Amino acid sequence: MIWRILSWLVIAATLALWISQLFLPDQGIGFVTGLVVFLITWWIVVFMILPIGIRSQQETGEMVQGTDPGAPSVANLKRKAWQTTVAASVIWLVLFVLIEFQPVRLDQIPFFPHYEDTSDI
Repeated sequence: MIWRILSWLVIAATLALWISQLFLPDQGIGFVTGLVVFLITWWIVVFMILPIGIRSQQETGEMVQGTDPGAPSVANLKRKAWQTTVAASVIWLVLFVLIEFQPVRLDQIPFFPHYEDTSDI
């Protein structure tokens, strides 16, 4: 029960921060950028979550005539879509905090190349 409440809170926070970008000046993540980042993240995560917990028809012994033996016996797509949405929301929130509040700037990461500021030239 607690996980369901936490997952709803994560999704609500993501939605609230994303919609708030309509009313804030465009610095960092804008409304459309936030949507695009979320959708790309969602599609990447869905392909990572899809194979988790899948048992093929061959493994369960419940072969349906005319289907591939490697086809899943039970796909649980609603559950996987929910898990994908929660995971993508967590990733989006982390990216939002990193971009908007910049607790770690790129020049503070030791293995990133450091470029000189040439804006005064």
